[in-house]
Order: sequence, then structure tokens, then C-alpha cells
Amino acid sequence: MKKFIAIICLLVSVFSLSAKERQDSLILKIDKRNQTLVGAKTANRTLREELEMAFDKKGLVLTDSLWQNIRQAIKTDSDGDSSLSVRIGNSSVKIGILKSGVKYKSEINMKAKPSGVSIASSGKEEVRVGLDGVHVKDGNEETHVTWDGVYHREGNEVTKVIWGKDSTKIKRPNLYSRRGLNFYLGLNALPGGETEVAVPYPGAPAYVPNFTLDPMGSRYASIEISRFVTLSEGKKSAFRLGYGLEIDWYNFRFDHNRIATKGPNSVQFTTITSSTGKEVAMSKNKMSVSYLTLPIMPHFSFDKKSAIQMIAIGGYVSYRIDTWTKAIEEESGNLRKETSNLYVNPFRYGVRAEFALRHFPDLFFSYDLSPLFEPGKGPEMRGLAFGIRLL
Repeated sequence: MKKFIAIICLLVSVFSLSAKERQDSLILKIDKRNQTLVGAKTANRTLREELEMAFDKKGLVLTDSLWQNIRQAIKTDSDGDSSLSVRIGNSSVKIGILKSGVKYKSEINMKAKPSGVSIASSGKEEVRVGLDGVHVKDGNEETHVTWDGVYHREGNEVTKVIWGKDSTKIKRPNLYSRRGLNFYLGLNALPGGETEVAVPYPGAPAYVPNFTLDPMGSRYASIEISRFVTLSEGKKSAFRLGYGLEIDWYNFRFDHNRIATKGPNSVQFTTITSSTGKEVAMSKNKMSVSYLTLPIMPHFSFDKKSAIQMIAIGGYVSYRIDTWTKAIEEESGNLRKETSNLYVNPFRYGVRAEFALRHFPDLFFSYDLSPLFEPGKGPEMRGLAFGIRLL
């Protein structure tokens, strides 16, 4: 019986000492990043002042040596948490040094937002998960992980890592585009030589060549559908290969009353005489040729804000579609029209240049390297055209 009573007294004393030790224990948590005492409700106090108040409530004194040990633990560069345990008299003091304040459930604030679920510890840290990805905020640093990449911002500096090709984020240069439906309008000429005609007698009227044209009445027109392939592109310019398909017309309006006709072996010019034997004057007298043309235009395209937006130098090949003459008598208004090939070459080729200028219509210039007529069927005349692009 005495032994049983002794055992009970021993257990009571042990539990009493344990309870007393628990009552004399002090557990504190320090936020390493902000250097504040977790759970402290007193504002505008230093960490040491907060610790001294917590020690004082337990009847303890924060010594300088212990404070230096705490400071050393806070300054230690460690990715994880650490702790410091000391014994002051009969009291046990345990200080946990936490890397981040977001460690305890009591400090986590979860909110449902339209953009997702926000898990935040304070105004400085936030984690948000939503349909637009994961957004993490840590002070002045922010990281946003989305379906197309990762965006990290630190202050005013932004770093982007894109998954694969990001065509929506790449700002392409605003360059001139030689593409679409084009309409060309201009004037034409027939440079070349004709056989000289001797003056029949002294004082006779000067001979007017058969291919003398009305400068403003001889017109060129073309409708083109164009495309291009980019061979090289920079921030402010690109080198491209243009191509397309067009229908163009030469309208050679003669500045005399002789009508072009198809002779036995060559093109000839004849006049129309009245019943009195007088030459009939023509108010309109022209020869027209239409072609189906394939242009090949290497060109440099520049920014649309530059003075020169495009420079193109290339060539073309054509196939003749039709040839006809049209003459209107000045007095009677009678129309004379004839459709004939007039020995015009079925194929044509030449060179072309185009220039696109800012605040000014685009310019073009073309010159046939092939003669207008078949060899031996007419003079060595070549078509020339120049003008503007309207579309």
C-alpha cells in the first residue's frame, strides 16, 4: 500500500512539473521577410520592441546576446524555415523564423472572384487560379502563366516566354503591298523609224509619217490581278517577287487621215476620198491592240510612312488577243471599223518599272523590247506606255 501511494505521488509531481513547464514555455513566430512578429497587434514597433513585450508578459528579459542570435538567424540565407530554442531559468523559449508569412491557415485568405480563386496573405502576396491561368504576385514581382506562355514582371521590366509561334504578339511591319486589283491608265507612243519618203517636188507639203500619233489621244489602259511572294523581310523593308495576270490595251490614235489596213505583204495606210476626189478628214482614227499579259515584278517594299513606298523593276510577256482599227469621218460621222491582225506580232515582251510614292499616285513605265509588227511586215516600231496606277 505504501508503494502504491508513493507511485501516485511521483506521477502527480511529474505532471505538475510538466504543466508548470508548459506554462513557462514561450513560443514565438517571426516573419523573416518583413521582420515582424507574427500575430503582433501593436503597430509602429520594431521587431526587438515586439519581442521585448512578448518576453515581458512571461516575466522574461530579452538579453543582448539572445537578440544577436535572433538577428543572425534572420540574416541566414536559407530557402526553408528555421528555429531557435533557448532556456531562460525554468522557462523554455522557442522562436520559429519563417521565410514567408503565408505559413499558417489562420493567415490565408481565400476569395472567389469572377476570374478564379484568389489565395492571398496580404496586399503584397497573392496567388490566383482561374481560366486565364495562374497569377502569382510577390511584392513588386508578378508571374502570370497562361495557355500561350509565361509573363514575368519585376518593376518596369517585363520578360515573356511564348509557347511555340505567337503570331498575335508579333507586330508585323506596315509595309506597302503590291497585291489585289490594279488599274493602270496612261499614254503611249511608238518609238522607232519609218522609211523616209522623198519630196515629190520642191515646195511640196511636208510628208507626215504614217505612225505620227496624237500625244493626248493615244492612251494605254490595263486591269491587273497581282500577288507577291516575300523573299526577305526586315523591320522597315522587304524584298518581294510580284506576279499576276492582266489585260492591257494599246490605243494608237493617228494624227492624220490615213487608215491602217492589211496589205498583201505588209501593213499599209490608205486615205478615203469623196466623190469629188477630195481626201475625207477623220475626227477619230486609231489602231488598237489588246494583250493577255503575265508581269514578273521583283520589288522592294518600304514602310507606308516613308516618302518612297515601293520600287519595282521587272518585265512581262504577252499574247495578243485582238487587233482592230476604228475611224470616224469628220463631216458625215460614218464609222469605219475593221478587225484584222494587221501583221501585229502575236507575242510581246518588255521591261517595266513602278514607283509608289506617299501622297502621290503610283507611277509606271513600260517599254516593249519586241517590235510591234512581224519582221518584214511593218516598220521597226515598239510600244511604250507610262502613267499612273488608280487602284
